[in-house]
Amino acid sequence: MVDPMFNALSLLTLSALAVGQTAPSLTVTDRLGQVHPLRPAPRGLTLLNFWATWCPPCVGELPRLMAAQRPDKLRVVALNVDQTPASALKFWKENALGALPLVFVGSGDLSGWPLPGLPTSVLLDASGRVRALKFGPVSAGELAGWAGGKW
Repeated sequence: MVDPMFNALSLLTLSALAVGQTAPSLTVTDRLGQVHPLRPAPRGLTLLNFWATWCPPCVGELPRLMAAQRPDKLRVVALNVDQTPASALKFWKENALGALPLVFVGSGDLSGWPLPGLPTSVLLDASGRVRALKFGPVSAGELAGWAGGKW
């Protein structure tokens, strides 16, 4: 059996997402079905977390991500990859994750965002520059450092 963590996305690298460079544009669909460009928070840092419900490490880190949010310091956005909004929203409700912003993106829409697998997190500053990249679950220590402006 093939481990879902090593799907087609794992064949890609994060080479197009270099620390210090401006992140490529990304269009997402919100909970209401509206399509719009994803923008970093105007102040502080924005952590983009690419995840899926079938990914145990992704699911395990979601409560940490929700708890790590700090107004004007760290905004976390969960980007559900290639799942139907209905299934992801059902999971969101069942796991009481409503305080964590959720948007949807298809793998076909990730041009310029090559991900090695899930979960992958990308930390952006207010100008949209990549400050940190992380493949795999983010630790509480990393989240605390990023919320404190350390990357």
